[in-house]
Amino acid sequence: MKRSIYYALSAVIVCSAFVQAQVAKPNTETPRPRFEDYPVSETWQGSAAAVEFKSPSERLFRTQIKEAAKKPPDFAGHYRFAMWGCGTGCVGGAIIDLQSGAIFRPPLAGKGRGEERWIFCTDSDKEHGVQYRVDSRLLLIRCGHNYGDHQDDLHYFVWQDDKFQEILHAPGEEPK
Repeated sequence: MKRSIYYALSAVIVCSAFVQAQVAKPNTETPRPRFEDYPVSETWQGSAAAVEFKSPSERLFRTQIKEAAKKPPDFAGHYRFAMWGCGTGCVGGAIIDLQSGAIFRPPLAGKGRGEERWIFCTDSDKEHGVQYRVDSRLLLIRCGHNYGDHQDDLHYFVWQDDKFQEILHAPGEEPK
């Protein structure tokens, strides 16, 4: 009898610990990726190549993309991040390779056609919801339902081989 009570009590303790671990908030002391962790070798200074519009979806935003391509790089050495609003709290955008003229979708963007292909956050602040630098391949997107309450999800992406790889998703956190 004592042995079965011991096993039952042990099972309850183990299950309780497992449930606690599943609902615990992420450790806010964990170091977050920094821009300096993902440097580029050089910042490009040349003349921008003509933008290559390959799909009807890309041509929907040709004005925003062409205007952005006239400006110097602001992301990962030779890229320009073009962003536009698409309604209250909605942000769309594209990454333009100024050397080649190629256009890339931002991370978290929709997979459909038309406008939704370029929307990467429907609950963000266009000016403060995205962070990036010309000397780094790191991109941070703060997107969620509580902007201003500092409870948005924070996504960390690294640009490599013409695509984004998410390296960390921190629900409900601000950048460190």
